[in-house]
Amino acid sequence: METILIVSGGDSKYFDLLSELLLSLRRIPNGDKYNLAFLDGGLLANQKLFFTNNGVVVVDPGWRHPLAEKRCRGRNHLKINIAKLHLDKIFPTYKTIIWLDGDTWLQNDQAIKLLTMVAKKNKFAIVSQASRLQDKHIEFRSWIFGLVSLRNILYKNAKRAGLPPSIIKKLRAKPTLNAGSYALSVDAPHWERFRFWQDIALKKGRLFTSDQLAMGLTVYEDKMPFEALPDICNYMGPWRWCTKRKLFIDYFAPYDPVSVVHLAGQDHMRDDDKYVIEIHDEDDNKIKKSLRYSSIY
Repeated sequence: METILIVSGGDSKYFDLLSELLLSLRRIPNGDKYNLAFLDGGLLANQKLFFTNNGVVVVDPGWRHPLAEKRCRGRNHLKINIAKLHLDKIFPTYKTIIWLDGDTWLQNDQAIKLLTMVAKKNKFAIVSQASRLQDKHIEFRSWIFGLVSLRNILYKNAKRAGLPPSIIKKLRAKPTLNAGSYALSVDAPHWERFRFWQDIALKKGRLFTSDQLAMGLTVYEDKMPFEALPDICNYMGPWRWCTKRKLFIDYFAPYDPVSVVHLAGQDHMRDDDKYVIEIHDEDDNKIKKSLRYSSIY
């Protein structure tokens, strides 16, 4: 049985981003030792050939769930979101499976080491959005008579999915576990619980966030073991560039190098690697920079 498999995926529009993930992995020391697979959510034939010629296993995951296929309305790329909870079935010959979203790239392999370390203990390894980097993960909504309602992403998605009020209430103040980077042993019991909650979520809930909701319910409702990893394992900002080391670093002290750069919310930059945003350098000077791998290396 092979040891570690890194999995990502996307459609033809994600070709450049997936290529950058591949290049970033191969660029880091010993990056060639990691097995890499891409889920095909609508890649073109020449794009798939490029990846296979560069050592990537390309797999069409299918829909994995009949209700998802029925509700997709032609959005075939959504099969990736559904398949993320079936990776143990798609790649059963590996011990540890690491998922990285198609709009991520690697500066080093620290995240891979930490994700693997936790997964080997049969725990779910993932980054929580309840951190010093997130200034808001709970929404406070005032009602009449001074009452306040707590709401977050998990709460909203659970309510939309029509889950029982008792479960929805428990999720009100729980931080979102971001599904952009995670790891799990292929024989961990979490996978079945992921799919149990996915079945429920897909009946009424959003396809796009059904994976994240299922993961949250597995951890918070089922109490399945997990460990929250440092933000550097799935870094989504705020952004700081170290001009001396020429890499992105944690915004706050001790300014550790970011391992996984995640372009979540950077729609313009995903489409254009020349697009820049205003960030800070290590001395708090404002600079303009792209977060894309191709703009740096």
